[in-house]
Amino acid sequence: MRRPSLSIVYFASALAIVVLGDFLLYAILPSYYTQLEFAPIQVGILLSVNRWIRVFTNHLVEYCYRRYPSNLWLVGAFFTGSFVIAVYGLADMFALFFVARILWGVSFSFLRQAGVMTVVRSTSATHLGERMGFFRGILAIWLTIGLFLGSLSHDIYGFTTTLVCLSILSLISVPLGALSQKNIPQLSERFSKSTPGKIDALVICYGFVIGLVGAGMIMSTLGLILKEQVGESMEIAGYTVGVATLTGIMLGIRWFIDGLGSPILGAIADRFGRQRSIAVLLTINTVTLLAVSFLTKPTLLILLIVLFFICTTALMTLLSAQAGQSGPRSVASYSTSVDLGMSMGPLIGWSIAQLELPTSFVFLSGCAIFFIAALIALKTLGFRGQA
Repeated sequence: MRRPSLSIVYFASALAIVVLGDFLLYAILPSYYTQLEFAPIQVGILLSVNRWIRVFTNHLVEYCYRRYPSNLWLVGAFFTGSFVIAVYGLADMFALFFVARILWGVSFSFLRQAGVMTVVRSTSATHLGERMGFFRGILAIWLTIGLFLGSLSHDIYGFTTTLVCLSILSLISVPLGALSQKNIPQLSERFSKSTPGKIDALVICYGFVIGLVGAGMIMSTLGLILKEQVGESMEIAGYTVGVATLTGIMLGIRWFIDGLGSPILGAIADRFGRQRSIAVLLTINTVTLLAVSFLTKPTLLILLIVLFFICTTALMTLLSAQAGQSGPRSVASYSTSVDLGMSMGPLIGWSIAQLELPTSFVFLSGCAIFFIAALIALKTLGFRGQA
């Protein structure tokens, strides 16, 4: 594998800093929402509304970048992301949180489209999967560190202090983002003329499943699930770890796996194709979620969730490479399918909590969805020797 370009390193680092505020909400809100006087369903709304917005803005953003090319879109999106983090820390009403989440959704549409196409513009199609893996890996490494430190800071210094300080720190993403766009070529004719119809419809469907279950239902309720299983804290190696810190560690492990696995998986995908791997990974996730739904021991629960994270990382890398290979419009279509799933996931997960059903229902529901996707994959893609 070759080292990624500086453009990829700069953009992934800038994106990690500004995205951290969003991810910290997933670690903190499940155990902190009662102090904000939010109902469980309000938490589900807040963790999903930014994704609902992206369903409607992804193609608009792609059009803006293509029709009116300018780095101002990127700079404005990074600055807005930093501002939104400060609002999270200072807001004391649900309405302010709601508006901030909408703003973040619009900003992230710009940032994700720019990030993927930065990778595309800075490498050849032959190594696209590998470079996409490096992009996700660098982003993941920074988020791994940030989620742990941010969650720990919340337990020590509090919600407001942590997010306001992070907002100030994230302003560094503005110059880094602008720097990432220097000395990279414009889109080639092959990519600029590509259309959404060239992307496999099944990739869009699988993207929806990953967004709905992996990034939506499981990630958004992880803190609630851990709180139910371990209480307010847990003893690890003789130290008492708060549930918010434990949730941050788990989410950090998710991104640590991304950091280690994405470049390797991307390089393998470039050489051997992706269809068989997708079918196998969907099947493994089905079995894993079924097993988790019947477990009561926290240690085994955590280990199986980590296995689920590994498979999900592999799936996201393979599907992102498939979409990126077809150009910006296909990226927008795939991103919209993921966002639609991610926007529905927290609502489903937190509705289960609102109805006071066991948290095992979250895993059983996810298992059923993955089972359907795995059946389709095994029937239509599995072991045909397709690329």
